[in-house]
Amino acid sequence: MKLPNIKSLAEPNGDLLSYNFDLDYSEPYDSKLKFNVLDYDEELFSRRGKALINDKKIQTPALWFGHVMGGTPQPWNFLNINTVIVNAADILRTKTNTTSACEKGIHKHLNFDGAILMDSGGFLFQKRDEIDIDPISIIELYEKSKPDLGVILDHPFNPSETNKTNLKRWSKTLENTRIMFENIGKVDLMPVIHGYTFKDLKSACNDVKKIIDEPSMIGVGSLVPLLFRTNGTKRFNDPIKFVIDAIRIVRQEFPNSFLHAFGVGSSKTMHLMYSLGVDSLDSTGWRLKAAYGIIQLPGVADRHPITRNNGRSFLNETEKKILKQCKCPSCNKLSIDKRLKLLNDEFIARAIHNAHVFINEQNMFQEQINNGRTKDFTRKRLNSGIFPKAFEYIVEKKNS
Repeated sequence: MKLPNIKSLAEPNGDLLSYNFDLDYSEPYDSKLKFNVLDYDEELFSRRGKALINDKKIQTPALWFGHVMGGTPQPWNFLNINTVIVNAADILRTKTNTTSACEKGIHKHLNFDGAILMDSGGFLFQKRDEIDIDPISIIELYEKSKPDLGVILDHPFNPSETNKTNLKRWSKTLENTRIMFENIGKVDLMPVIHGYTFKDLKSACNDVKKIIDEPSMIGVGSLVPLLFRTNGTKRFNDPIKFVIDAIRIVRQEFPNSFLHAFGVGSSKTMHLMYSLGVDSLDSTGWRLKAAYGIIQLPGVADRHPITRNNGRSFLNETEKKILKQCKCPSCNKLSIDKRLKLLNDEFIARAIHNAHVFINEQNMFQEQINNGRTKDFTRKRLNSGIFPKAFEYIVEKKNS
């Protein structure tokens, strides 16, 4: 296909367009993502499946570990991780990353041979109040750096903005979706749905179907943050119920598509999303929480290893017993006192520990679907904060 005459703006610092891409869009597009559902959960809305992406097998529901360019640690060097998400805006920040990712390919740049999902960077660009990059530039970056999957350049919603402003963002997202699918190369693209009313969500789903009738994968954005923020959520009678119902709408509109939810923070939120039938999600929470001195434990809210006398929650004696059972590379073979000190003192140790917890929790949820025991397992995991209410609403919806 011939590229439209769109002036590219993809040069924040990385100067992407100094490259001569010589891309050939004449080849017919054939999705490389093959996805099959193996089991449907009888107790919740969860489902277990298998995705094949460029000969890379992924068991679902899955978690894509968010990685920052140049950041440490690289969790795949310590743990069995086969799915990573990176961000185009992050890559384009520096010429060094842009050059390496485009010339070597993103897999060699990261020294990672698993599946890589590249987000378009819409959220990060938007934090500067405008998205100063165009969809063709993102396609060019995808084609040159060769991730396994790429995300449409979307304009995420902001609950603090007016409906009119957010609908303008959807119009831009839809325009980018059309342009990128008309000029798709060899990298599979993920459309993303946004909406802050049920009517708008259904309309957005129909808009995408007019471009690609049955996408192999579909993303849902702008929803998960509503669970935890109060600013701008007065428009919703009950933000928790809205998020649950909204994700169910997208799931029902695209029953055969690989459904991805963006922006999940904690392992508890991961379980909540899995119980709604989400096939995959991404999180930088393993790293961000570590940066704030926080560790994750199964079924436990955010905790600091040792009290800092600042009002923050720290591990009690029962939770220390859970930590004592941890076999992550940071904790393994250390006494409980040495574990606490290491996790308290070192960011990298916390980050690796948190990533390990995410992996184990992901694997355990998959096992519960296979064994038909998701409800009791998930109820025990979602035992504090907003989560008990959210979980019981999911059970109510399942039984209705």
